[in-house]
Amino acid sequence: MQFWVGVENFAKIESARVCVNKYTLFVGPNNSGKTFLMQLVQGLSNKIARLLEEDAMDILLEEKIEGYGKYLLNQGNVAQFVDYINAKLHLKKEQLVKEIFRKEIPIEKLYIDLELGEGVSYQIDITDRKSLENEEVKQSVNQDLLAFGIESPDINNTLTNGALSAIRNAGKNRATIELWVSMDKPGLYLFRNLLKRFLEKSSLYLPASRTGLMLLYRDFFASRTDDAVSFRIEEGELLENKERYGGLTQPIYEFLRFLQTYAEAEGKRDIYRNELSFFEDNIIEGHISVNKQGNFSYQEKDDANMVPMHLASAMVNEVAPLELALTSGMRCGRFIIDEVEASLHPQKQLQFVRFLNRINNSGVKLVISTHSDTFVSKLNNLYVVSKLARKKKDDGVLQKFHLQKEDLLQPESLFVYEFVCQSNGKSVVKEITPDSEAGYQFELFAKSAMELYEESLRLGEVQLDD
Repeated sequence: MQFWVGVENFAKIESARVCVNKYTLFVGPNNSGKTFLMQLVQGLSNKIARLLEEDAMDILLEEKIEGYGKYLLNQGNVAQFVDYINAKLHLKKEQLVKEIFRKEIPIEKLYIDLELGEGVSYQIDITDRKSLENEEVKQSVNQDLLAFGIESPDINNTLTNGALSAIRNAGKNRATIELWVSMDKPGLYLFRNLLKRFLEKSSLYLPASRTGLMLLYRDFFASRTDDAVSFRIEEGELLENKERYGGLTQPIYEFLRFLQTYAEAEGKRDIYRNELSFFEDNIIEGHISVNKQGNFSYQEKDDANMVPMHLASAMVNEVAPLELALTSGMRCGRFIIDEVEASLHPQKQLQFVRFLNRINNSGVKLVISTHSDTFVSKLNNLYVVSKLARKKKDDGVLQKFHLQKEDLLQPESLFVYEFVCQSNGKSVVKEITPDSEAGYQFELFAKSAMELYEESLRLGEVQLDD
């Protein structure tokens, strides 16, 4: 399933419609709106499901009998379901933008879209708790919970606290989500939890200038009082304190908060063992650790000494949050990385593209922006190699380019967008369609390369004149 976010006349952006749950690349000049759009996507990651009300269930209801309900999201009702959400988004768009950016930013239209894919549907079954009295069913639920990442599950406790879910494959083009729930729970509460699986993505935004923020986070939170993380009640609704983010946007505050509360989770290094080994060997050439006081340190390869993070290179500080996110206790299904190439030498950028492909292949979704022609050229080369390797079904292609299967990407999952500035000061976000053989061509980088080429010709002419 593809999940899209679209805007019209938002900040610097005249129009945009971008896929945000696969592998998405933004390129474009400074001040064209890339950061605004990335922070909007991050801010929406946990807000859309709360717009759903009781009548949303009726759109998906397929069958209902005593003790059982079946809900189906398919090609037949997805458009109606999306229209429902977008109607709510239209009413709430100014409020949502203000919550994310902590100030009013003009926005004319905000919408989402879902593309299920041909033959794909999602079924949600709700069954009475009494079905769990069957030991066979109970054992099956336990296995599903373990597969879903919930360790040592207590079924009764889980049910008491809300719905529990398990995703099962039911054929090539069908996903079935079976939920065992307490039928006395409010329908709206249940439905919101169900639809979070479709509409929301656990996500971490990594802002540009991560080096400075890595050094800032302790000072920032040291100056915050308890009021900074308090709540208020208005009209009977619990709301976040308006001063909570201390002048920062919500995504940047959440990044700093992540750094402050980081703790390595048991078993996470095992899950991403291969990806982290590549990261430490080929990019930072060392290891990052954190002590009990929350202080980060860096240890260079073949060096027994640990140095505080503020003494490590800017490159290490820029990329360190990726290792921290992969090893932390947070469930992070997506990275949104602004200026992904920051502080990376061109040779390191080549390796970093391979690393991002590897974590994407492990299930982490990506939304990234870059100003680097080196980065996009390497990504494009791997895109072309990936298509060749799939077409030829021959490992010789990989050997020729000194690559491994983990370095490749899924060509159909890569979405590339160029931010093009207009004469009215606004930018239009255009999806780039790749050439069948050469891959992606970028107008922005081609123009810069041509200017340098013509300049070199003129220098040659001047030298001949002398």
